[in-house]
This record gives sequence, C-alpha cells and structure tokens, in this order.
Amino acid sequence: MIYKSCISNANKVIFAFVFIIIILATIPIFNSNDLTSFIIVVSINLAALFFLAWILFDTEYRIDKTHLYCKSGPFQKNIAIEKINKIEYHKGIIVPVTLKLALSHEGLIVTYNYYDEVYISPESENEFIDILLRINSNIKIIPKKDEL
Repeated sequence: MIYKSCISNANKVIFAFVFIIIILATIPIFNSNDLTSFIIVVSINLAALFFLAWILFDTEYRIDKTHLYCKSGPFQKNIAIEKINKIEYHKGIIVPVTLKLALSHEGLIVTYNYYDEVYISPESENEFIDILLRINSNIKIIPKKDEL
C-alpha cells in the first residue's frame, strides 16, 4: 500500500511563499547583461525550485509484507516492521525527532530498534496503523493527547 503525506494548510502557504520568493528573486537577473551571473542565478534558483517541488510532490510511505518505506524527495528511510516498537500521535510545529519525512504538523512518530525515530504524516493514519498492526501486533500505540 502507498500512502501520500498529508500536507497541512500552513505548509501549503509556506511552500507557496518560498516558491514566490525564489521566482521574484530571479526576475532582476533578467535585466543583467552579464551572462555568467545570469546562468549562475537561474541555475541555483531552478535547482532550489526543483528540490522543493520534489519534496512537495514525492513524499509518501509504502508498506509491504516486511518493511515500511518512507520517502520525501531525495530523503529515504526503510524500516523493518518487526523492529517497530511504538507509534505515537503528534501534533505541533516542534517535533522531537531528527528525521522528519512529513509535510504536516500532525503526524506519527514511529520508534524502531531501541531509540531510532522518524516522523511521518500519512493521509489515512488509522488505516496506516491498522496495516502495520496486522504485520506486527506488538507495536504500542500512544493515543493523541486529547484522547487520554
């Protein structure tokens, strides 16, 4: 199963703002007569736009019989489902995890091995967790704070 990342409205605004800023920052170079500067600025800005679009349109999670594959643009993480210990719901801008492969401030912190963690935000969280639990019923689910 493949699950796309949920994209929060705040992140949609941030991505749109950054895209606009990069495009607006590129416009003045079109008035320049210096070809080298033009090529450098346009190349860097196109690379930045490509990188951001890659993350925006290619953040997803795939579950097969043994592994959870997390991908956000060029960043990837493969986790053996049998190694997953805990899944915790998280809501907030500050996520206490180093690896964040998500586009939303509401998502899941997946703990695997002993202390390794990754933050993800699948669109169908409950369905996503149910599939993982069918493969590894020993996963501990920490509910949302408001559900306690």
